Amino acid sequence: MKRLILLAMFLVANGALTAHPHIGKTVTATLPGGTEVSVSYSMTPAGEVDPAAAPVDTFINPWAPLLRVSQPVQSGSVDIPEGMYTLGLIKSSSGEWVLALHPGRLRQKEIPLGPKVTRLDSVFSSSEGTADHLVVDFGLGKDKLEGKVVVTFHLGSVHLAAEIAGKE
Repeated sequence: MKRLILLAMFLVANGALTAHPHIGKTVTATLPGGTEVSVSYSMTPAGEVDPAAAPVDTFINPWAPLLRVSQPVQSGSVDIPEGMYTLGLIKSSSGEWVLALHPGRLRQKEIPLGPKVTRLDSVFSSSEGTADHLVVDFGLGKDKLEGKVVVTFHLGSVHLAAEIAGKE
């Protein structure tokens, strides 16, 4: 009986240790001109959030990634003041998405679209493969955003990129 109890305890402990962790990450980039931008997020498994089931025009923030900018920046024609923002996405139609920002820190939940949410000029793609976990990063854009610094958001088959440029 003791062996059975020990075996059960081992299996429970092993299951707890191998359960999927939500690894926290912070990615930081310095834009030309010295502006520092960073994003902090948890590597949420794609299966925990179903963006495809999201209603149209609803701000979704899977595990509430935080974008911080040290000085004002621009995303296309959108001005983004210095500060901290919750990074999310909005389904604009059945097959189109845009990146969006909400000032300050929000908890993980859907928020009705309101005047505080800023839509970024984003490029959506569903052909970038599948991300098993949320991946947010900075890099160089391609196609419409060729040669520009972009923030990318990839979860499941949803891949979004938006320019992030220092203000001149």
